[in-house]
Amino acid sequence: MNWKQDLKRNIVMDTFITAVLGDLFSRSVSFVLDNYNRRGQKDAKANLQQLRCVLLHIQATVEEAEGRHITNQAMLQQLQMLRQAMYKGFYLLDSFRDRILQQESSNVQVGDHPFPLSKFNQAKRRRFATVRMNVTFQDDGVKEVQKMLGSLHSIIGDMAEFIIFLKSYPHISREPYSKYLFLENCMFGRQAEMEKIISFLLQPEPPGAERLQVLPITGPPRVGKSTLVEHVCYDERVRSHFSTIILCCGGPTAPEGSSVVKKQTHDSHGRSLIVIELAEDLVLDESQCRNFYSSRSHMSPGSKFIVTSRSENILKLGSTGAIKLDLLPQEAYWYFFKVMAFGSTNPDDYPELASLAMEIAARLDGCFVAAHAMCEFFLRANMHRSFWNKILECVRNNIERNIQLFGEHPRILLEQNQIAYVWCLADFSMRPKVLYVQTHSQLNDVPKIMLHKLQTSSKAHGKMEVLVWKSRIPPYHSYTMKCEIEAPQDMMAKKKRPHSHLQV
Repeated sequence: MNWKQDLKRNIVMDTFITAVLGDLFSRSVSFVLDNYNRRGQKDAKANLQQLRCVLLHIQATVEEAEGRHITNQAMLQQLQMLRQAMYKGFYLLDSFRDRILQQESSNVQVGDHPFPLSKFNQAKRRRFATVRMNVTFQDDGVKEVQKMLGSLHSIIGDMAEFIIFLKSYPHISREPYSKYLFLENCMFGRQAEMEKIISFLLQPEPPGAERLQVLPITGPPRVGKSTLVEHVCYDERVRSHFSTIILCCGGPTAPEGSSVVKKQTHDSHGRSLIVIELAEDLVLDESQCRNFYSSRSHMSPGSKFIVTSRSENILKLGSTGAIKLDLLPQEAYWYFFKVMAFGSTNPDDYPELASLAMEIAARLDGCFVAAHAMCEFFLRANMHRSFWNKILECVRNNIERNIQLFGEHPRILLEQNQIAYVWCLADFSMRPKVLYVQTHSQLNDVPKIMLHKLQTSSKAHGKMEVLVWKSRIPPYHSYTMKCEIEAPQDMMAKKKRPHSHLQV
């Protein structure tokens, strides 16, 4: 019996020693990885500080260049490259900071003690997994930041001559607004396209040209086609080049009197610029194209056309390369959104708000109207973390609701004139359903009720016209919606009904 007791005692002792050694090994690995992670965080933060300094240098150069009247095409192309590099750099900087903030928050929630009590403890396993994830994150993230730093340092090295030439161009007279006020009153992100259009308009007509000089501009709804053309028509170089600038809406068959003369002089033999904004559903056939070109005999030499449409059908009209507008790249959109969301407040002072803003911006899917309305009426008006969190929750839930019911993001649904739902802050049970969206050019033809008032009111009911946002820049479009407040049970009852295309 003694040998059986000894054997049993030895087995228990071996099991205990194995458990202790395993626990010690696990704690040692956790300690080493934790120290490595902390060193990685220090390296990451040092790299982020260096990246921020480099970006501020580039940002100062870009803003100085945007304040001067540059005419050289090569300089403009280099300025556009600087902008794109700046947008990408700031996006990487902010996204990296956001990941570090989330990582530190996760570590605090789990517990920062490097020696958990038991290898069978759930918190320990989560901590161990978090540390391993952080090691990978630090390795990949630091390399990513270092790669960006190398690229930006190379760009800065090439900026010396650009800065020297920049000083030879005159300043543009403008008020010293805060950055967000300036962005509210300018066309953002389309400078390269604008200069390309102006270059086409100012080019002399090729000798012996028999076709009209036509530039097609295409793009989805509310991407900025009309705004871009309007800014081109306001440019002094264009206005001095053409004696007449005429805007025609609807198409070649538009009723007489629908044209708007933007500029006219008494020089009857001068060049004319004709801008035609085609209706969204208009598709040109061959006979219409021939009729379009037959008007050349009635035009003065050097006259040119710009044709805009949502349809790429107009590309066959072009006598030069078309301009295709699309949503801004994610990096440029975030740069714009961050400036608009924080206004005159420094985002670096509110890293948690910046993290929330980054997720809100990502979920808006590049929509400019939504960005303006969100920042002006909600985020800038109440800069508290709990409020921004609630906004993010509303936006997230609304997107999921639209995808569940209709299979698409609400931005795409509204762009295609489909039924969609907008979020409501005051009462989660309310379901404001958008029946259609309209764009108005006349300020006196818009509803008085604002959409953000509807989203913050629990007393709204029935159908109503609401104003989403009014642009502060030419052509001063107003964006409206017709909404219907729908009870949750009504919404679910219609879930399986196919939604039809709506007429705007």
